Amino acid sequence: MRNRSHRQEVKTITEYITANTTMPPFFPYPRFLLKMDLSQTAKLLYALLLDRSTLSQKNGWQDNEGRTYIVYPIAEIAEMLDKSTMTIQNSLKELDIAGLLERERRGFSAPNRLYVKVPEVVKVSLDMTQRNLDVSPKENCTSDTKKTLPMIQRKLYPNQLNINKLKESQTKGASGEPPAPYGKYQNVFLTESEYAELKQEYPDSLERLIEEMSRYIASSGNDYANHAATLYRWADREKKENPKKGIPDYSFKEGESL
Repeated sequence: MRNRSHRQEVKTITEYITANTTMPPFFPYPRFLLKMDLSQTAKLLYALLLDRSTLSQKNGWQDNEGRTYIVYPIAEIAEMLDKSTMTIQNSLKELDIAGLLERERRGFSAPNRLYVKVPEVVKVSLDMTQRNLDVSPKENCTSDTKKTLPMIQRKLYPNQLNINKLKESQTKGASGEPPAPYGKYQNVFLTESEYAELKQEYPDSLERLIEEMSRYIASSGNDYANHAATLYRWADREKKENPKKGIPDYSFKEGESL
């Protein structure tokens, strides 16, 4: 009854946004979430926790290692998102397994700390070459989430694994844009401008080539130093070959892989 009456109190009168319109408070919603295989509640929860993290940054809530943390009881989160506590607990586990959240238990009667994480592909920091990006997803899980790992790891892991395995040459394109994952297995990384240029030049074959690259990388475990450049090479090769003879050989030659 509380939630229903609360929703009825919200006014529905709207007006157009002008240059002088004061924008209402809103949560940041990272673009990379659009490509991740998470429930909508987990995505909304991450946006909420990210918003609270910015407040913790301003208030100086950092631990001894300089990591920003938040304290946010599950009951309050459930009330804010109008969800049950069980739904919030499940969404927290999703974020745990995806590597976007770490929970630290503080002992009896002490509130848990929540550490919200940002994928390396979003940071695009200058010291990227010194970072160890090949982190096992299990290292990002707390002990309670490891118990649920076998049931949903196939659904949630590919995105985080691919983000962690990005090499420096794939963290940004020539324009400095962060890439987005494409393909069935979300392991082909292109910036918006790279995708647009490829689509303009190869409108009929680009999606097929992306899917072929995605399947090849997923099945072989190999990767290419630059996905956009490789797609150009594949498309040019197809122009020279008769496509009716079958799919060209896209396997590696020594020196092409990372």
